Formats: sequence, structure tokens, C-alpha cells
Amino acid sequence: MNPNELHDYLLNLKNKNSLDPNIAEYKKTIREELRAYRSDQPTLLSTQLIPYPKDGKDIVFYSFMEAKDKPKIGEHEYKRLKLSWSSLRKYNKDIEVRFCYNGKDEKWKDLCDDYGIIMYPFHESFTGNEPNAWCIHRWYNLALWKDEHLNVLYLDADTWINGDVQLVFDIYKRDPVYGREELGFRHDPNLGACGEDPRFYLDLIDASILAQGGKTEVQKYCLGVILLNHSTHKLFTPEVMEYYTDLLKRIHTFKVFYSIPNYRIMDEFAFWVLLSRWSLRTSLFGNQDVSQTFLEQKHENHFNPLILHYTTKDEEKFADWGIEFMCLSRSEEDRENSELAAGGIYNVMPLMREELAMSMW
Repeated sequence: MNPNELHDYLLNLKNKNSLDPNIAEYKKTIREELRAYRSDQPTLLSTQLIPYPKDGKDIVFYSFMEAKDKPKIGEHEYKRLKLSWSSLRKYNKDIEVRFCYNGKDEKWKDLCDDYGIIMYPFHESFTGNEPNAWCIHRWYNLALWKDEHLNVLYLDADTWINGDVQLVFDIYKRDPVYGREELGFRHDPNLGACGEDPRFYLDLIDASILAQGGKTEVQKYCLGVILLNHSTHKLFTPEVMEYYTDLLKRIHTFKVFYSIPNYRIMDEFAFWVLLSRWSLRTSLFGNQDVSQTFLEQKHENHFNPLILHYTTKDEEKFADWGIEFMCLSRSEEDRENSELAAGGIYNVMPLMREELAMSMW
């Protein structure tokens, strides 16, 4: 099938479950459609797409947009970033760190000055009216550096650095993109997908990417810690981001087959679609080096990752871990209000309930 035909076929799954008499045939057909998608070789280096020197400059990148009339969100993000930047500078005082900020509070400039961070305004292509605008600005802002040859390590504010961040660039050099897989997906060691046929749930994610023009299988990244090597950031042009915005709008209005019961991470799905359409080779950080959620089993006995992405989900546990992190503790009400203000919907964990596994949510 071509992408449109596959998308129409997927839409026929809406409201079906494991008791449907034709479900076995649906599963067989979709898995057949995924054979080529899963066997095609990705592009090893993005130099095949854009010519540039391979030895780009290493930079760390953060991005934050103030939520209108929600000062508590900004206050909490300030605490997170102060911890992240202070821990980063504890082990590396020289690497260039860039921070895109959309707001008017002067305290952010002072914080940047304290830790040697370079502040940038948002790129003009970002309007703030996009679906999930609270988090997607990072990808639009990459266009600020379209003329530079860079390796870009993007970090969310809910990260804590436990070693020299330069080692991440030194260890993970081969492929265009590195990250950790989102919780509950195939390569995530923390949580498992549920339902009668969890592998088919994961098949549906791949099929929905293929139905949006995907070319090769990609990792289903959590976007809290992402390394873009070899000037891959140049691919995020304003034209590409127009497509990205349109895809998010179509997901938001139920025009795209989307089988994840969590609209807060639909921007991640759209990101996976871009990587697959570009046919980039995507690889995973080792759990030893980038730890996701608090506390990963890997580090229960010997805690020594380079980067901890403690995540909003487990932030309260992290806040209880040490006296210097207690400032992150919030009441359940404040946490829920923050989540709703930021994402517009409760953060449902991506653990597929069987009755949702074959439908647009």
C-alpha cells in the first residue's frame, strides 16, 4: 500500500478489539506492510543529505517559553534550570551552552550570566499557537544556527549532570541522532507495554509512522535528552517545521491515525515521523551514560550516569533524594495545574490499554 492507502486501512481499526472476527487478518496484513519498512537500511550519515565538515562544534542547548499568566511554571522551570546548569558547570566550565528564551523576566539573563550561558530569542518561524507549543519550540529554534556546523545536545530542564558532558559527544559520535526511548516502548527498560498483544500495539506505532510517509524504522525517542550530530540540526528548516506544525494539527483534530493514549507526547510522534521520512540512522544512548526516570534499576547500586533525566513523573522522588534537590518538591495540586497549563491534558502514561490499542484516541 502507499501511505494514504495504509492510513485508510488503519482507520478501519477504530473501535475494534481482540474479539473482532477479522482482527487476525488485520494483524497479518499490517505486519506484512511493515516488512520493507523494518528491513530498509537507514542513512548512516546525514552528510548524504547536506554537505558539511564532519567535525562540527559541540554545543549544549536548552529552550523555554513562559506560560502566559502562569508564573508558577516559570518559577519552577527556573529552579530546574539552575540545578541543571550548576551541575553541568561543576564538571565542564568551557563547553558552549545556548538557551533560547521567550519571555520578559530579567532574572533569566542574570542566571545565564551566572553560569556562562548564551541567551537567544526564539526563531521567527515559531508563533506559539502550534499544538503542544509549550515544548516544541526547541526544534523551530534550531534554524537560528542553520549556517553553523554543529553537534547539538538538547537537554530539558529536568536534567541533572553528573560528569563531564563532553564525554557524551566523545562516546556517541557515529550516528546522526542519539536518545533514550520513551517510557513503555520497545527498547525502554523501565516500563512495559500492556494489553492482549503488546507487540501489535508497537506495530501500530510503526504503521502510523509509515502511513505518514516514513521510510525506515526509527527509535521512538523521549525528547528530554537528544544528541543531533553532524549538523543534523540543519534539517529542521522553517519549511520542514511547517509540515511538522500541520502534522500536529491533523493529529490534534483526529485526522491522523494515532494509537497512543497520550496527546501530550504527540510532538514526539511527529518527531519520529520526521526522522523516518529523512531515513536517518537513529541510535540509543547507553543506560550507563544517560539515565531516564528516577531511579533507574541500572543505577540503584552504583549511581554514576553522565546525565540524569529525572522526568516530571519521578521528580518528587528526585526531590527527596538530597537536600539540594528539595526545592523541586511540589504539592500534587501544583503539579497537576502545571501539567494542565503546559500540555492542556493530563499526562497519561504511554502504556496502551487493550481497548485503545486499535483506535485513534
